[in-house]
Amino acid sequence: MKLREDTEDTPLYEAILSEIYLGRLADGQRLKVSELANRFGVSTSPVREVLRRMQGEGFVQIHPNKGATVRPTDAGFIQNVFEVLQMLEPYFVTWFADYAPDEHIDELEAIQKKIHATSHSEQLEFRKLDFQFHNIFCRNHYNQTAAEIWRNLRTSLNVQAARLRISPARFETIKEEHDELIAACRAHDAAQAHLVIRKHADGSFVQMSQQIRALGLSANRLSRAP
Repeated sequence: MKLREDTEDTPLYEAILSEIYLGRLADGQRLKVSELANRFGVSTSPVREVLRRMQGEGFVQIHPNKGATVRPTDAGFIQNVFEVLQMLEPYFVTWFADYAPDEHIDELEAIQKKIHATSHSEQLEFRKLDFQFHNIFCRNHYNQTAAEIWRNLRTSLNVQAARLRISPARFETIKEEHDELIAACRAHDAAQAHLVIRKHADGSFVQMSQQIRALGLSANRLSRAP
């Protein structure tokens, strides 16, 4: 599963991230450095580095004198991350609609074609492609500090929200809204792109909130401030 840009520790990072995402490393499970090193055939130093990185991104908790554990699914944390993403997404999308060259919009369409070919049961593959789709909006933005914040938070959301299933109806709506985004960008209609991405983000928030309630997870609030 590839959710981030390439870095030197990407193979090990992606391997551990996938194990967390798929539930093979469960909520609250202790992450023993030596065991992970043996499991992935590496020394302990890169494992420690990856765990520190994951701590900063919100997937892992490191406790003094106790080591690292997988961060339990936390509805409040998911909601906080989601609300920041709701602010960042329109920022990138409206700029993209104004300035993106045709070849970048072509990339959106190529990923969207794969999304349309993905079935509802393939939720892991869908989330990977959805990340790639949205990453195009910020990948070439002039503000790469904000872009890196988006990538970190979106990856964190994907992992923390792995238990939250996308409903069939929402699955189809996401694809339709992606098509609308592509059309607005093709027309360089930033105002329309802004409306669509806000609708897109708000719909995902409603779906997420419903799933949080269905799973019995608690959050301090489940309504978004206007």
